[in-house]
Amino acid sequence: MESVALTPAFQELRATLELFAREKLEEGASALLINARVGQQGWSLAEGVLSREGRAEVQPGDRFPVGDQFRAFLAVSVMKLVEEGRLGLDEPVTTYLPGTFAANDPVTIRQLLGNSGDLPAAELPASPGIAAVELLGRVVEQLRGAPLETVVREDVLLPLNLRSTELLDANTPVPDDLVHGYVQMEGKTVDVTGTGFPDGIANGGLVSTVDDISVFQAALLRGQLLSPSSLITMKGPAFADYGLGLDHWDDRCTNGSYYGHAGDAPGYGSIAISSADGHRHLSIFMAYPPQPVSSQPSALALEMTGVAQVALNSGCRFRFR
Repeated sequence: MESVALTPAFQELRATLELFAREKLEEGASALLINARVGQQGWSLAEGVLSREGRAEVQPGDRFPVGDQFRAFLAVSVMKLVEEGRLGLDEPVTTYLPGTFAANDPVTIRQLLGNSGDLPAAELPASPGIAAVELLGRVVEQLRGAPLETVVREDVLLPLNLRSTELLDANTPVPDDLVHGYVQMEGKTVDVTGTGFPDGIANGGLVSTVDDISVFQAALLRGQLLSPSSLITMKGPAFADYGLGLDHWDDRCTNGSYYGHAGDAPGYGSIAISSADGHRHLSIFMAYPPQPVSSQPSALALEMTGVAQVALNSGCRFRFR
C-alpha cells in the first residue's frame, strides 16, 4: 500500500526490499512481511503463505512471534517504574528478587536490561542459562502486583491502540492469523508454531504485526511513551552497540544512529529499525527457510539486519559515506 507519491530515494528503498524478499522466497522462506515508512511515504509487502499445509496467502496484518523484540516493550515498563521512583536501575536484582543471585556477585537492573542474551550459569547456580528478560519480567510483575501481560497492555498496547499485539501464555491456542514457522529436525520439516510459547514472562510470547511494531517504534522514539530523560537512558551512550532494550546501528543519513531491535527464534526472524526521530522506519518479518535449530543467531537474521540498514540508508536524499 502506498500513501503518497514515492520519491526516487524511497523507490530505491522499496526496490532493495523487493529484491531481498524475492530472493528469500526462492530460497525457501514461506512468508515475508515488510512495512516501510519515510515521513508520509509508506509501503508494505506481504508475500508467501500463512502455513505450508493450508497454502493460504499471507496477509499484511498477519501476526508473528517477535522474539527478542519484546525487550523494547519490556524496557518501557521498566523505565516507567523508574520514573515513578519505584525501581532503581543501579539497584541489585536481589533487592526485588531475594535469592536470585549470589550475595557476593550482585547484578543490577541496568545490567539485566542491557544484556541481550542469557546470563552466565555461574551467576545463577539455581537456574543456569535463565534469560535476563525473564528476570526483568518477574521484577515488573512483583512491583506492579499484576501479570506481565496486563502491565504491557496498560503501558504500551492500550495507549497506542495496538490491537493486534498480544502477550500469549503457554495455554493460549495458536491464533488463526499467526504465520507458521518451520525448522529441520532429523531431516524432516517440522512446524514449530506455538510450541515455544512460554508462560507469559519470557520474550517468545509476544505476537504482533509489522504495522503495530512500526507504530510502537515511532511512538517510542518520538517520546510518546516515556519522558525525554528516560528515552535518552534507554538509547544509551552515543557510540554504544546496545542501550537498555534498544539496539544501535549506523545511520548514514544523519551520521548518527538507528534504534530498534531484532528478533530471532526457531523458524522466525524479524527486525524493527528506526531513525532517532522516528521519521524513517522499517519492520521486516520472515518465516525462515527450514533449517536446523541452533543456539547461535541465524545467519539469515544477520542478513536481514544488514539489508534493513542498507534499505533505510537508501531512503534519504543525502548520505554520509
